[in-house]
Amino acid sequence: MKLFSNPYYAILIVVFTAIIIDLSFQNWSKRHRVIEHDVHSYYYYLPAFFIYDDLKVEKDDYYLVEDKFYYFWNQPDENGNKVAKMTCGLSILYSPFFFIAHAIALVFNLEASGFSEVYKILLLISSIFYLLIGLIVTTKILKLLRFSSITIFISILLLGLGTNLLAYSSQSAVNSHVYSFCLFTGFIYNTIVWFKKPNLYRTILLGLLFGLITLIRPSNGLIVLFFIFYEISSFSEIKHRFLFFIRHFGKIIAIVGLTFVVWMPQFWYWNMISGNWIYYSYRNEGFYFSDPKIIEGLFSFRKGWLVYTPMMVFAIFGLFFLPENIKKLKWSILIFTIINIYVVFSWWCWWYGGTYGQRVMIESYALLIIPLAAFVKWVMDNKIIVKSLFFIICIFFIWLNIFQTYQFEYKALHYDSMSKKLYFKQFGKLTPIPDSDKDIDWVDYDKAKFSKRKL
Repeated sequence: MKLFSNPYYAILIVVFTAIIIDLSFQNWSKRHRVIEHDVHSYYYYLPAFFIYDDLKVEKDDYYLVEDKFYYFWNQPDENGNKVAKMTCGLSILYSPFFFIAHAIALVFNLEASGFSEVYKILLLISSIFYLLIGLIVTTKILKLLRFSSITIFISILLLGLGTNLLAYSSQSAVNSHVYSFCLFTGFIYNTIVWFKKPNLYRTILLGLLFGLITLIRPSNGLIVLFFIFYEISSFSEIKHRFLFFIRHFGKIIAIVGLTFVVWMPQFWYWNMISGNWIYYSYRNEGFYFSDPKIIEGLFSFRKGWLVYTPMMVFAIFGLFFLPENIKKLKWSILIFTIINIYVVFSWWCWWYGGTYGQRVMIESYALLIIPLAAFVKWVMDNKIIVKSLFFIICIFFIWLNIFQTYQFEYKALHYDSMSKKLYFKQFGKLTPIPDSDKDIDWVDYDKAKFSKRKL
């Protein structure tokens, strides 16, 4: 069938679905939505600098008491300076859409505050844009690895409709994850090409991409493990990789240097605000590496990754079904995935606040799509009964993912304190059941943040 022979049709289906969800919720029209929670800090740099000329937040408190909406979310340091908690990487990716929104607001005499509907609409469009680019590059990665068109088509659909990448491109859009997913796809694609031909162009792209990846979420710098261990499948090959890097030492330095260049606006901001070039803006928040919550992060009903995104079980299985031509990718994917899971679930708030599913895993889908596609290929090469069972399960997982996206929006899934008992009581119900509060497993933020666990 022609439809299945063109993976770009799958991309259009995913993007169209995200747009439909956006249109059904119309969150841009709601005062407290879109620019909410962490997004205030990610977005802060643009209106503070270009509209209010007040990066230090000294002119006003920018808090609208009448409806309890605040423009800027800053954390005072020990000297009382108001410092943005998040780094400015996401503001860089938002910026083209922010400038378009600001121009529209000025030309058509709309509210040009940086927080009105026109800005929210353009930010939602930015999420769709980076989703589109990320999925296009994902397709290029899978083509480069010689997967068939039908395998790529199915894999894109499973990723785009069956995981929480969809929710964070629509219902929970403008958070960092779809943007990081897009950058991850670019970094992975250019890594594969760079090792075939390490030219200056790919070197520059890798440096800029890695700089942006880390400037959005520094912990996402772990994707460098894929670069370091790319196609290493034995200890003897580690020596050859070391010698390869020595031969291309200038290019490695260029990647590091360009990463530093991307970070320069952040260094300048920290120095302007605090007097220090390096500043830890998360203050009393940190990692508990001696007590990671891996089991909870993967399997709990509070925010378990594989509970709310069971589709990714196929990606894990796919590591054992990699085709012969890409078996050497197994260890680079596995090393990144294991260390990434360990690090992200060592964070004090391992459930990552009031959000749908385990959002912190989304960017890694750019890499996990490879074993997911490998599993799809294995299924497509198998008997009809295996294919039938697989597609029945996948259809259920897609329905579950989309339905739970709506459940979360309508508060049928608690934002941070879901319990196993409440999960099954709410299963298949779009709105909260009566007396649902009595089954909530309330989380203790202070206990998690200030526990006596040792680093």
